[in-house]
Amino acid sequence: MSPFRGLLATVLISLISCALAHAGDDARALTGSGKAWATVRKAVRQGDTVRIELRFETDYAGYSGEIVYEKLPDDAIDGAIYLSSGGERFLLRRENGKVAAPGELRLKFNYAPEKNPRVGDWKAAFAAPPADAADIMLVLPNVAPIGPIAIKAQ
Repeated sequence: MSPFRGLLATVLISLISCALAHAGDDARALTGSGKAWATVRKAVRQGDTVRIELRFETDYAGYSGEIVYEKLPDDAIDGAIYLSSGGERFLLRRENGKVAAPGELRLKFNYAPEKNPRVGDWKAAFAAPPADAADIMLVLPNVAPIGPIAIKAQ
């Protein structure tokens, strides 16, 4: 192989690697600040309920934290936090009259994300979409849509 072809092959491989790395970054569900993101830790179906756990992380040194949402009234929460699939919404469950999700989501400051990138966790229970539902997305205030989510049966 000529030196030119070798150089060309190296450049092309580098460009493809960069594109794939950035594609992974773009797939992150960024928060409103753009400095933290959500990843699904667990999504499990138990009968007619889906339980979802998220982890929020950052790689931004000096991240000062942020309020994702706080004190949403019960009459507004169903329009702010839900699962969606095929144009249909699957709302938060109520347990003992209370919404099965935290009343607020505040992400912690993190001055050393290289040691531990986690800045928050979140859990909630939703009405389960049909077992054959595709492209299930989670909607939270001040976070890009999260998904598609693969839900495992328990």
